[in-house]
Amino acid sequence: MIQKRIFLFISSLVVLLLISISIIVYVYFFQTMREKEIDSAVRYSNGTKQSVELILSFMNNTVNSISKNSTVIKELSGEFYSSEEEAQNSRTIVHSLLSNLVSIHEYIRKIEIIGNRAEGKYYSTITGEVEGRIAERNAEIDEKLKGCYKDAGDTYYFLCVSGNVISFVVPIFQPQSGYRIGFLVIDINRSYLEEIVATTTGGADEKVLIVTAQDETILSYPYTANLSGITEQYPQLLNLEQTQINGKIFGKESIIVSDSISYSNWRIVRMIDTAKINESMNQLGQIGLLALLLSLIISSVASYRLSIYFTKPIIELNRKIKQFEKGNMETRIDIIRSDELGQLSNSFNKMVVKLDTLLKRTIEEEQKKSEMEFELLQSQINPHFLYNTLDSIRWLAVIQNVENIGHMTTSLIQLLKYSISHKGRMVTLSEEISMIKNYITIQKYRYGDIFEVEFDIEDEARDCRALNLILQPLVENAIYHGMESREEGGVIRIEAYIRDGEHLEISVVDNGLGMDENEWRSGAGVTKKMHTGIGLKNVEERIKLYFGEQYGLTISSSIGEGTKMTIVLPRLYEDSAAAN
Repeated sequence: MIQKRIFLFISSLVVLLLISISIIVYVYFFQTMREKEIDSAVRYSNGTKQSVELILSFMNNTVNSISKNSTVIKELSGEFYSSEEEAQNSRTIVHSLLSNLVSIHEYIRKIEIIGNRAEGKYYSTITGEVEGRIAERNAEIDEKLKGCYKDAGDTYYFLCVSGNVISFVVPIFQPQSGYRIGFLVIDINRSYLEEIVATTTGGADEKVLIVTAQDETILSYPYTANLSGITEQYPQLLNLEQTQINGKIFGKESIIVSDSISYSNWRIVRMIDTAKINESMNQLGQIGLLALLLSLIISSVASYRLSIYFTKPIIELNRKIKQFEKGNMETRIDIIRSDELGQLSNSFNKMVVKLDTLLKRTIEEEQKKSEMEFELLQSQINPHFLYNTLDSIRWLAVIQNVENIGHMTTSLIQLLKYSISHKGRMVTLSEEISMIKNYITIQKYRYGDIFEVEFDIEDEARDCRALNLILQPLVENAIYHGMESREEGGVIRIEAYIRDGEHLEISVVDNGLGMDENEWRSGAGVTKKMHTGIGLKNVEERIKLYFGEQYGLTISSSIGEGTKMTIVLPRLYEDSAAAN
């Protein structure tokens, strides 16, 4: 039973899918969570790292702006001033520059400019500093530079850490000679960096350590923890590239992330305890198990409902098809849904209606064909008798030298012979044209010279196959309705062309009186019977019966402008016509 099979299939598929997902989640869950936490650690580390780098960047810009200041260089170079006022203005500019920088940047503790000579200049943002300390400060700086980090760039500076102060020491050079003329020393508060680390750290279960390349501790967080041994335990943390490892910190499993800090030789190390990660994973595992059991129950119920939903219209369709097989053409499916199954039911209903209509139409068309064949046969019985009689009259006219009667009788005999001998439905267009010429010969004797007939037949169209006796009603209509009231100047033109490589188009055009549009659009010109008993309506119906609704006869006419009747047939030759 299809309903049971669909239920088992959907249930098995859903259960297999849920179990597979559960296994995948279980296998990869810890690794995924760990990677997320590592990413989170890197992200937080980057926040702290970027904040520290921002301070160092500001300091780099500050030392550049001071060490390359023209007034500072002039002061340290000992250049001669033209007046005391000029010298005082120069000192005032330097003091203002240093004071403004300290007031703008709260993390700057002190700025010093120290001349290179004992008699050199000395500037400080701390009141009470005296110029007598120049030699002493130069000695202190020389000693300090022995253990400081040198940064190379457009200019370079030394980064030194001592106590609660981090110092930027920058040599100042005379641009023309390249001779060192002094030092710039900028001290920043170490506590300011500690506040940055504290505010950007994720939580109490995380630890941060900033060290130099020489493994000198700059600061650590939390401040009560001694983290200086971490780099000894894991020396790879001091590598220049970013490092991520798993290890133990104070006996606890942790994720450790290390990265370098620009504008310095410092590295930031971040440690995250994995206990909270494991706790979160255990909770999520329990939730996942409950979700799996609930999903299995829901999927079983849903599978059963889905199997009923999808199989009910299929079962109903199968029942209706069996009724249709037994010949019940009135069977229909009640459509209550708009999805593909509803569309399938709708298509079945349309198919039944079309088959019923097609069957009735086929029976009706076969009846019409039989009637038309019988009608055509009747029209051929009397001409067969007349053929022998007219043949005798023709010979009498020849014997008695009455040529007009002989010619007219010959044409009539050929016309009757065409009707009698062509018992089939299909002839070549050349044969049909020859028949029309005989018919015109007879009509010319009746009407005289009131009209002329012109032919324009494309060579490729002459061998095309057409129904017999389809042109004579059109020419007859052109003569009776277009030429009877004329005295002269009438023209009937018969054309035949191949259109678009697929269709044979035959037109009979006259310059007669024409018909009113309402008359021929209403069908009066098509339904009227001609003297042959076949008529235009007969031609129209025969073409559609044999070739289809897309072919047939069209009429274009206007009062005083003439009439054009056009037949459109498929392009067929003898082989293709025989196959049909």
